[in-house]
Amino acid sequence: MTNNLYEKELTLSIIEGKWKLCILSKLSLKGMLRFTELKNIMPRITQQMLTNQLRELEKDGLVHREVHPVVPPRVEYSLTELGKSLMPIIKMLEEWAENNPKPINKENRVFHCEKELALSIIGGKWKLLILCHLGLKGTKRFAELKKLISIVTKKMLTHQLRELEEDGLVRREIYPVVPPKVEYSLTEKGEILLPVLKLLEEWVENHTTPYVYLKNTLN
Repeated sequence: MTNNLYEKELTLSIIEGKWKLCILSKLSLKGMLRFTELKNIMPRITQQMLTNQLRELEKDGLVHREVHPVVPPRVEYSLTELGKSLMPIIKMLEEWAENNPKPINKENRVFHCEKELALSIIGGKWKLLILCHLGLKGTKRFAELKKLISIVTKKMLTHQLRELEEDGLVRREIYPVVPPKVEYSLTEKGEILLPVLKLLEEWVENHTTPYVYLKNTLN
């Protein structure tokens, strides 16, 4: 894989994570928010997880953290210019989430609302990248996906594909041959995301993380 493809993987990974899309969505909608305000509108996220996710988003240049010199200190979070460049994509994802909600049950009750849950479905580590490859490059075998996303482990790729299949975004087809041939593709529900995936691909092209940073991250 070329360095450029590695850079794309890393750039896309900065918005992956169970809560990151939700956090970016809240900040894009509400503007500047304090930590406690974010926590209140995302009551099911733990304080430690929110702290970690905000720290990563700040490190990756998507969120700005401003500390006001008052007693007690007041800390506020907002989107940076890079973060704001994601707003058209976030808006499209929100619309998708509203139109494709997943009912909240006892297994996923950690989420506050159906839209929050739907965003989490595509926000898991590697899921957006998997969807991009299947949506923009077509049906793929497991080995082909592993080659395209070389830094993901086989176990993680299997796990994420299984979750995407369970959530109705990815189709797994087994052909009765020896050895068995298994192919993955987007379902009709997954294909609804195609405009978002194309816009996301353009964003990645325009905001690719420098390869030197990737090299330092992987070492």
